[in-house]
Amino acid sequence: MFNQWWFWVIFSVVLILTVIIFIIKRIDISRRKQVLLEMKIAERTREIRIQNIKIEKQRRLLEEKKRKLEEQQELLQIEKDKTENILKNVIPSAMVDELMLTGKVLARSYKMVSVIFTDFVGFTKIAERMSPTELVEKLDVYFRKFDEIIVKNKLEKIKTIGDAYMCAGGTPVENNTNAVDTCVAALQIQEFMRIHKNEGQINNTDYWELRLGVNTGEVTAGVIGSERLAFDVWGATVNHAQRMEMLGEPGKVTITGSTFAYIEPFFECVYKGQALSKSKGALEMYTVERIKPLLSVDGLGLVPNALFHQLFNLYHSSPINYYAAEKEIIQLLENQLSKKLYYHSVNHTLDVLKATERIALKEGVYDESLLLLKAAALLHDAGFIEQYDKNESIGERFAAEILPKHGFNEQHIEQVQQLIRVTSFPHQPINLLEEIICDADLDYLGRDDFHEIADNLRLELRRFEKINSDRKWDEMQVDFLKKHRYFTKTAIESRLTKKVRNTEEINLKLANSEYLD
Repeated sequence: MFNQWWFWVIFSVVLILTVIIFIIKRIDISRRKQVLLEMKIAERTREIRIQNIKIEKQRRLLEEKKRKLEEQQELLQIEKDKTENILKNVIPSAMVDELMLTGKVLARSYKMVSVIFTDFVGFTKIAERMSPTELVEKLDVYFRKFDEIIVKNKLEKIKTIGDAYMCAGGTPVENNTNAVDTCVAALQIQEFMRIHKNEGQINNTDYWELRLGVNTGEVTAGVIGSERLAFDVWGATVNHAQRMEMLGEPGKVTITGSTFAYIEPFFECVYKGQALSKSKGALEMYTVERIKPLLSVDGLGLVPNALFHQLFNLYHSSPINYYAAEKEIIQLLENQLSKKLYYHSVNHTLDVLKATERIALKEGVYDESLLLLKAAALLHDAGFIEQYDKNESIGERFAAEILPKHGFNEQHIEQVQQLIRVTSFPHQPINLLEEIICDADLDYLGRDDFHEIADNLRLELRRFEKINSDRKWDEMQVDFLKKHRYFTKTAIESRLTKKVRNTEEINLKLANSEYLD
């Protein structure tokens, strides 16, 4: 049977059918699995989509909550800023954080604060001619400008009381510039008032004038009270600033000697005598005329220029404590110079000091050499304390005794001593610094006040029996003027022409024999 062909045919057909059925079965099983997988995937996808929808809803809810929270925080910040801004308009910004954190600001002592006190002249009479509304509007115009000026100059407004305006520098943030800052602000305030006055005179309208006082010293400052908070300062320093205002001339900036000691190198000031105070006896009074032209923008004396700031940094960054040295030397001269020295007095020393600084700045001396020049100017005639003639060596000795206490080193002192030596006449300077002090020593020879100063020297020489007639004196003057020469470009340009005229005037007097002896 196995050899029959039909068997093998049937066997082959059955085998093929079996294989086909097996394959079909496998395909069907695979299809079923695929369908089940697709169904599972579809179900899982649906579940994920539902989950994503839930997550998106939650995200949106969170974002909405976050947005609302941010809006609330923004509103809170706006209210906080409003509160802080209100506080900053009431108390200094430096104290706001302390007040917000602790609910109070402790009063503190400040060693160096400069106070400005202003008051309008004749305010009572002004008020009688104006309605309250007009008066307040007018005051507002002035006080707003004052506010602008003091903010620009790093000062802090303290308060207004009626027509009085008070501000201060150096509190609550301490600094070493406040004396200068207050004087600059004071000059700018008075300039604003001057402009208004000129406009009133031109337009035939009312104008106001202002008295303004400045003082520098120690104060206590802080915020007082728990209701209607107010920052204030207390102490004799405030009273003395008000005293300067009361005694000051309208339109002027009146300062105490205390303030003058800090600002003298940078401003032109005029001594006005002494004023009595309740707590400190006599107070020295000065008026500040302007910033020195060379140290101000466009030479107008109202805004400090770059050189002003350069010199300020020099005085405060140098190891030389020039202020202290100047104070000691001037006190020495005031106490020990003979009152018979009508020419070689403290006034002469101060005159030479002023000329030294002016010429030095014009000649471009802006570094520590300026302090050495000024120290030499202070001491160049100190030898007159002990003897009249050939006394430069005594001044050199004073330099060696005094200057080391105030930051001058050995090299500085040697330079100062050489500058003192070179003032011996006839002058023989060999460098710029020596030329400057020689020209400053006899600066008056080429000035309008030559005859007045020369007359003091004449009286002094007669008092010490160096001359015995006025004719002899003028002959000596002419001879001296002919031998004298200026060295610096500054002195030659500013003094030589007038010196020639002064010489001609003495020659004319000699020719006319205008003498009694």
